[in-house]
This record gives sequence, C-alpha cells and structure tokens, in this order.
Amino acid sequence: MKELKDGLRSLVRIDFRGHVHKQFRGTDSDKRFANEVAVLKALEDRGATNVPRLVGHDPETLTLITTNCGSPAPLITLEKAQVLFQELENKFGIRHDDPEPRNVTYSPHLGKFCLIDFELSEILPIPSELKACKTNVLRANWAASSIKGNGHLSNDDSFITLTVNPKSTDPLPKSGEILLDPSHLVLAVSDGMGGHNAGEFASRLLMSRIRKEAAELYHQLGTTEDAQNSLDALLRQCHHDVTELAKQNGNTEGMGATLTMAWISHSRLFWAHIGDSRLYLIDDEGVRQLTQDDCRAWHQWQRGDITEYAYRNHPRRSVLSDVLGGSSHEPFPKTGSLPLKDTQRIMICSDGIMDGLWERTIREIVAEKKPVPEIMQNLSRKAIENDDKDDTTLIVAEISRI
Repeated sequence: MKELKDGLRSLVRIDFRGHVHKQFRGTDSDKRFANEVAVLKALEDRGATNVPRLVGHDPETLTLITTNCGSPAPLITLEKAQVLFQELENKFGIRHDDPEPRNVTYSPHLGKFCLIDFELSEILPIPSELKACKTNVLRANWAASSIKGNGHLSNDDSFITLTVNPKSTDPLPKSGEILLDPSHLVLAVSDGMGGHNAGEFASRLLMSRIRKEAAELYHQLGTTEDAQNSLDALLRQCHHDVTELAKQNGNTEGMGATLTMAWISHSRLFWAHIGDSRLYLIDDEGVRQLTQDDCRAWHQWQRGDITEYAYRNHPRRSVLSDVLGGSSHEPFPKTGSLPLKDTQRIMICSDGIMDGLWERTIREIVAEKKPVPEIMQNLSRKAIENDDKDDTTLIVAEISRI
C-alpha cells in the first residue's frame, strides 16, 4: 500500500482499490478510533455524502478503512472551510473539533469538497429538519431469474422473493412492484452442491427455513446489533438443518449450499452471506460488492496478488472455504447493514453470472439507467451466451423512498 502519512497520532495508507487505511497511534488511540468509527456511522445513517464512508474497521489493530475523498484543497479559504463545517453541524448534527482548511479535501469523483478526520468530533442530536424529511414508505420493484446450466442435470440454484409484516409472510412473483408499508422485503439466492440432486435439495431447504423464520425475524429487527445477531443465528440454523438431513440420507451426504440474503426494512439494508454468491449495491457512490467470496483465490485477486484473468482460471476458484452444510464444521456467516438512501439498487447472484461475465461488464450493466427487468435480462442473457455450463440465478431490485 502507498503511504500517505506517518505521524505520531496515525499511519495513513491507500490500497490498490483507492480505500484509505488509517491506523491510530499515540495518546488515547483506542478512544479516538472508537469515536471516529461512531461518527462515520452516524454520518452515513444521517445521509451525509461529502465525508468518508466507513468500509471496515479492526479494533485489534485500531485501523479503520474508508472511501477516498480525494486530495487536500490547499487553496480553500478559512471562511469557506468554516461554512462547510457549519453546514455539517446544522444539517447532520456532527460538530467537528478542528474546522480548519487542512481537514477539507476535494473529490473529483463526487465533484465537491469533502470533510475528513472525525476522531474527536461530537455527535449531536439529529436535527429536526432531518427527522422531518424522512418517510418510512418505500417502493420496491424487482425482477428475478433462475436458469439451469447445460452442464447440470438439475438446477441446483434456488431463490426467494417475499414480503414480511406483523400479520403474514407472503411469497412474491418473479417480478413486480410493491409498497413496503409496513412490510419488509426479503430477497435471497442459494447455490447448492452435491451429487444425486443433493445440491438442489440443499438450496431449497435453505429457502424453506428462511420462509419459516421470517415472521420471527421481523420482530427482532429492533437494533442493528440485534438484527445481525439474528441473521447470524438463522444461517447457523440453516447449516444445522443441512448437515442433519445429510446424515439421515446416504444419497445426500456432503451436500451443502451458499446463501446470500438481503433484508430491507423501513430504514436499513441488512444482509447475511456465506459462500460465493454475491450481493452488489448500486447507488450514487457507484457499484460495490457488499459481500466477500469465501474463496482464497478471490481474496488473492482483491489484494492485487493475481489478475482477474488469473483468478477466473485459478484451479481452486471453485473451492470454497465456508458453506452451509458440506461437513460438520462450524460455519462463520458474515452479516452487515447500511442505512437506506432515497434510491438504490441491489443485485444478488449465483456464480453462474460471474462465470459468464467479467467484473467490469457486471458493473457496467447494473449501473445502466434502465428498468430493473431489462437489467436483469441483459445480465442473465449475456452471462449464458458466454458460458452456459453452470446454473445462472440473479435478483435485481430497486428500493426508493416516496
């Protein structure tokens, strides 16, 4: 990684993807780290766009990872800088402790000045104007497809689209539009594995478990921590279901499945993941993959150790380090959440999409300003045209606040 700053209070570096890594040092480094993480989360929750977005953080090394807000803006005046910091406090309720030009950058990507370094900033109550402009009514439209690969006897992929509210859990058709009031939207894709149709059985078993537990999960989404703990518990229960059933039937021994699920509440996008199916988020910041493939070759590619071409042709690309079922190992599901913006799109897909499309092509197609069904169809068609051996499943959805 390229070093940007090596000081008494922090070491700042930038990785090959452009993400900024800030490692805290010196006096009260643990408190400053925890405070900046809390402030960045609050800024994201409150909809601020001219600040770094928190990508990850590690309490053990006191390192946080954020998006890149560009370069220093040395020509900005003190008066202009103070206007920016005052707007931040008035609009989003964050008081910066050092409102000086040195903490202002300019991002060509965003086309605006940005504010950085929030380690000693103060989180104030949410401004009344910000509270007033929020509505809990969301409109969702989606389109889904699942096509058997020519290299398979059966389609080992499964997916679900459903809504959940206090009274019922209702399956949805493959495409449509709905208002989420008071319902939540649940979307999931699973890619099964195992001989004698065991992969198909495993993926469908996971979808059945999600439908069964959805009503209870709806009532557990009180806080972010509760939600993510509940989603983690759900995936561990799915793992238990698959392994126990495999023990009872010799034809299904060793069966397993990936699972990537998105749960859209009135204010947040939650997700749970294991395996190499993927969740992408498309919003005003661009296209980004929210999940990480449980595959060593994928991590080598993401670190820049190998090229995408080498990754796509890697002999162990299909070897997963974690799945649901497959053996009696203890799974390690990954969960996360983000606040909903006024408009965003998501895509969940099995690895059949990645087999047929390079990463650049995937990102170009999902970012197109076209109707959701058309984007879904273009992705599926082009992936199958290039490689039709594996099953190809995807869900594309747009969620907007009205």
